[in-house]
Amino acid sequence: MHQGGIIRIQSGEWWGWSMLDHNSVGRVTALSPVTWVEGWPLFGLPGNLTRTPRTWIKPNTGFSSPPSAPFERNDEFSGPRLKNGWQWNHHPVEEKWSLTERQGFLRLHALPAEDFWRARNSLTQRGIGPESIATAELDPAGLQAGDVAGLALLNLPWAWIGIARLEEGMELQFCNQQALELLRVPVTAKKVWLRAHCNFDTDTGRFAYSLDGSRFTEIGGEIIMPYQLKTFQGVRYALFCYTTRGEEGGWADFDRFTVTEPRCQGLTRPIPHGRLITLTSLADSTVLVNWRNHLRPVERTSPFAAGDASLFRVLDRGQGRIALQSTATGGYVTVKGEAGLAEVRIEAAEQGEASLFQWVDMLRGDLMLLSLHSHRYLFADPEARSLCSADARSARPDRRDGSCFSWQLAAENQQARE
Repeated sequence: MHQGGIIRIQSGEWWGWSMLDHNSVGRVTALSPVTWVEGWPLFGLPGNLTRTPRTWIKPNTGFSSPPSAPFERNDEFSGPRLKNGWQWNHHPVEEKWSLTERQGFLRLHALPAEDFWRARNSLTQRGIGPESIATAELDPAGLQAGDVAGLALLNLPWAWIGIARLEEGMELQFCNQQALELLRVPVTAKKVWLRAHCNFDTDTGRFAYSLDGSRFTEIGGEIIMPYQLKTFQGVRYALFCYTTRGEEGGWADFDRFTVTEPRCQGLTRPIPHGRLITLTSLADSTVLVNWRNHLRPVERTSPFAAGDASLFRVLDRGQGRIALQSTATGGYVTVKGEAGLAEVRIEAAEQGEASLFQWVDMLRGDLMLLSLHSHRYLFADPEARSLCSADARSARPDRRDGSCFSWQLAAENQQARE
């Protein structure tokens, strides 16, 4: 997290607002609770200063609104204005693009440029993770010799697929700047569909084209989409049109642009309220169990790992907070003591915040549990294999330090054992 500021909201709470690098998606914004110490604002909670929790309650602004998508990404270019998801890559030359010269189309006039990177009036949208597919429908009839128009992944290095007008006719081209690769396919179609399929988990993308809008042919293979600090905006989808002839050329007409999201629900799993789960350490695959009313890790082959001692019911306490109830005794996982002495026991009754944890989803079933008592994370030391504590400040990048776990529903765990 870096480059931001602090905000005092309507309720008097202080929050930090900053940026967070997120690989090929680019920089995203992040909120952090702020704690004041001796007149200085520090990101983080009182028990874990300078560490921003990945998951926490929202700022209490006194306002509420239904969830909604802030941007419209699909555009048929039939309105008087572009949809609000678009952004020009450079300050546009206003008289060289239009939504009215041909009704229902975005027209980009070809202005001189050495290559795509220097092209003006490239119209972009931010790439959407974890996976998205952008498709542009292009009518290249207005292109003149030397003009190129198409769909790009704006990054450094960049890549694009498009139509180039040559003296002898048109051809489809694929350009991968990183590989110094230019592929050419002769085409005679009056319309072409161009597609970019991006996986922001793996920082890779692929291009394809179609001459009928339904059957797509891949071209160019896999493209690497690195995060870099030349632009630091991440990968952006871009519609472009430029000419290599040194003087203004023709134009390209884009009929529509669509973005689909195959994994629009993201990579999270719902909190399993009311369900029985097991917790397995990502550090060493040990299983957390109720051992003599203490929480501790044991080998998967241990009898404790196969019985009720390994089962905990997730109880909903609101705002993403949960309590864990042991099936073996009916007691509650509870943090006793502060910071380095924050041992974890199984108590007969809930002990307020000491028995509450913020469920911190780490995607794909990975989990951290933030104690509301210590403001630190549940920890199962992979070196000592001792009793659990709630004193981990954060997780290592590889998630193998003992503070990250995978969770399974009890039925799923039983099937895995069988």
